[in-house]
Amino acid sequence: MILKKEMDVSGHYEEISTKTVDEKSRVTIGNLVHESQRVKIYKNKKDGTILLVPLIEIPENEAWLYKNKKAITMLQKGIEEAAQGKTSKLDVDSLGE
Repeated sequence: MILKKEMDVSGHYEEISTKTVDEKSRVTIGNLVHESQRVKIYKNKKDGTILLVPLIEIPENEAWLYKNKKAITMLQKGIEEAAQGKTSKLDVDSLGE
C-alpha cells in the first residue's frame, strides 16, 4: 500500500498512546501491533507525521494464491461454508482412481 495523499487524522485515526523516545532514539510499540512483527514506516514530508502500517508477510510460494482472484475467492467461500457447517465427508481412497 502506498500512501500518496496528505494524511488527515480526523475521523480515520484515533490516538492510542503516547510514548517517550529513549536515549538511543528508540520508541517501543509493544502490544500496539498485535499480529505483526514488521511495520512499514511512512513520514509526511510536510509536517513530519509518522505512520506505522503493520505488515504480515506471505512466503513467496504462497503468494500465488493472493494474486489469483478466482483461487482466493474459492478459498474464502470454502472457509465461510465450513464455518456455517456446510461440510461433507471425503472418501480419500477414491482420489487415486
